[in-house]
Amino acid sequence: MSSSFEASENVFLKMPHFFKPLQALNAVILAICVGSTASSDNGLLWFAILVSLLISAAATVIFATGFQDQLMDSLSNGAVSWNIVELIYSFVLSILSVICVWLSFSFANRSLYGTSAGYIASGLFFIVQTALYASPCVSIYRDVKNGNELPRQQVYVEPANPFRNAPYQDF
Repeated sequence: MSSSFEASENVFLKMPHFFKPLQALNAVILAICVGSTASSDNGLLWFAILVSLLISAAATVIFATGFQDQLMDSLSNGAVSWNIVELIYSFVLSILSVICVWLSFSFANRSLYGTSAGYIASGLFFIVQTALYASPCVSIYRDVKNGNELPRQQVYVEPANPFRNAPYQDF
């Protein structure tokens, strides 16, 4: 079944990329859950939700337009691939989601302003968010570790010479 996904032309049907729209959708659900609570001490939860929503929505748009390779070439001159960037942000957001699971359930235990259903629901959806970020992180890590990543060009930076008229990098 995974080979039929990999053969498709749609980028969102390939392994680590079909998690991006799901991450954004789950972040919207998390915003609804945390917004239903009547507490004001959930700032880290809102931070995690907004960062997750912004990064997932931006990654979804970048992949929908097919702009990821040109973006990474213009930002890093080809030295860093998109998979490395995705590995880093997936790892950071999965750790942040684990922390938010713990916070959500601890807020539910000490909820004084009524029901704690919003915190319980957000804790459960943060578990889903953790899985949605950890799965591509593990997949990309395996690809990078096994060397399945495309080779990047070598970037040579020459030291500055005050007596040269040419720029520092001659390509």
